Amino acid sequence: MVIRMMNLRNEIAKISVTSLVVLSMLGMAIPASRPVSAQDLVTNDSLASGSSAFVFRESSKKPQAFLSGGGSSFAREGGGSIRSNRRTNAQIISAAKKRRLAAAAARKRAMAAARTKKLKLSNDLAKKGENALDAGRVDEAITNFRASLKENPRNKRASEGLSEALTDKGTTVAGDANSAAALPMLEEAVKYDKTNAEAFAKLGAVYAAKGDFPSAITNYSQAITLDKDLVGLNAPLGLAYLETGDVGKADAALTLATRAGVETADSKLLEGRIRLKQNRNNEALAAFDKALQLDPQNATAAYYRGQAYSRMDEPANMIASYKQSLNLEPNYAPAAFDLGVAYYNAGDYENAAASYEVVVREDPGNAQAHANLASTYRQLERYPEANEQYKLAAEKIKTDELYSEWGYCLGKVNDWDKASARLLTARELNPVAINDSNISWAYYNQAVAQQKTSPAAAKANLELSRSFATKAVQQDPKLDAAYLNLGSTENRLGNYSAAVAALKSALNLRSDWVIAMNQLGVGYRGMNNLSEAIAVFKRATDLDGNYVLGLFNLGEAYNANGDKKNARRVQDRLGKLDAAMANVLTDVFKGRISIDSVTRGLGNEIPNVPNIPKVPKVPKIKLPYY
Repeated sequence: MVIRMMNLRNEIAKISVTSLVVLSMLGMAIPASRPVSAQDLVTNDSLASGSSAFVFRESSKKPQAFLSGGGSSFAREGGGSIRSNRRTNAQIISAAKKRRLAAAAARKRAMAAARTKKLKLSNDLAKKGENALDAGRVDEAITNFRASLKENPRNKRASEGLSEALTDKGTTVAGDANSAAALPMLEEAVKYDKTNAEAFAKLGAVYAAKGDFPSAITNYSQAITLDKDLVGLNAPLGLAYLETGDVGKADAALTLATRAGVETADSKLLEGRIRLKQNRNNEALAAFDKALQLDPQNATAAYYRGQAYSRMDEPANMIASYKQSLNLEPNYAPAAFDLGVAYYNAGDYENAAASYEVVVREDPGNAQAHANLASTYRQLERYPEANEQYKLAAEKIKTDELYSEWGYCLGKVNDWDKASARLLTARELNPVAINDSNISWAYYNQAVAQQKTSPAAAKANLELSRSFATKAVQQDPKLDAAYLNLGSTENRLGNYSAAVAALKSALNLRSDWVIAMNQLGVGYRGMNNLSEAIAVFKRATDLDGNYVLGLFNLGEAYNANGDKKNARRVQDRLGKLDAAMANVLTDVFKGRISIDSVTRGLGNEIPNVPNIPKVPKVPKIKLPYY
């Protein structure tokens, strides 16, 4: 029999067995025709909490998913190809200069037509604006053009000049990163001159960087319509189409760029991404390599090259490409995300966490990154941090898998009220047997935590645990974890015959399961069937010679059966593994701790325990035997 002593040293109270985890396919539930795989269970077995099992529905180490091949909500026109943006800017500036020179003569002719003093003043101010603009004094130019239009709102020379000046200022403010701060200036520029192709082109780049791809498409298209020399914009236009999911129009834009002889990093990036969408992975890889040859600083091309290697099942090259992307741009979230996935799936949780931390810092609204980071923290047993990430992920992700993992991690920090609440939510989202079994696990452990301070609440939670475990085995008679939870709960309630029946079912589904064997032995001990209890405890400790709890129970059962010799022999084995546990067993042998059938069950107490070596004084100890 197992003695629960709430105030013993932590090393006595925290003996746990955690099994390995294997990968299962995304979206697959555990079939009802077979028991839950051992690798999908996390079992708790200790003097403090007895035995219970939590089940990860799709496996506790289910592989995480990469961003969809070739497309990414992260990939922004301004985010991963800064040098490419510089080339686009240069093209816009060149076109603007040509346009400005072509318009200058027409404006001068218009000036001669001015007859009134007001019109002359307007034209004088417009001329000052032009001189300032030509000298690079953009703010001064804007001031003069605005003053000119105040004198004569129809002064085309001033409105076109103001549009050009605003375009110059907007381009400077946007910078190579295409900052959205430039939008008001550029929008005003096209308001004053609806033929300003350069302003429309820069608006397209800024909207793309902002993630507003429909607006980017509208403005890129208008720029190309107004100025055929801006044929190079077909590449960023195609990338914007890709982000909206329109592969056909993206491919058409690529065709136009190719026919015009355009070969830039953007055009090769577009080609590679389209080929990824078409599963032409070797061609995609060649295109990304060419993009990097044209622009060695192109982090976006390096990232998508990593996706191509992923498709081609070359993990080493995949990781190297993602690392290259992050070396070029340390805050490039898409590469950090997929690198986190690669590290997680390889079991390198420290590096996975570091990668996902980059993503949630750069893209705090990315719920999947928060969920992946939470799972990574769970693997690292950083449960408080995992709970914070699950909370953030749950703002957008509503799946039973997420709430189930969250409930588990809340349990690991002994926040059982919230753990059971999250697991109930998981059940509401997907009422399968595994979720019922996990709710039983939470209520069972909550009862253990409450047993000393609130026996009535503990008993109520054990009743809930039994109810949900019963539902689980009714729904799935092959779910071994549910039988274990049911048997452990019945043992704590003192219903030993029911416990034995449930635990036999668990062992029929999973033979030689030492934790279930130990609980079965507890049930037999509760029924005072010492011979069966000894046989089961002995089998468990033969299977696992280092099973401390089983050795403790075996020694106590031998002693209760009058076999002092074997009891001492088992105690000697136990002492080599856990001296404190062996000392407690000594006090059982010597009668310092009185155990009989009257003291079994929830809420019973025994007298003070004097002189237990290396253990603090305990005024009263509850002994539910497990």
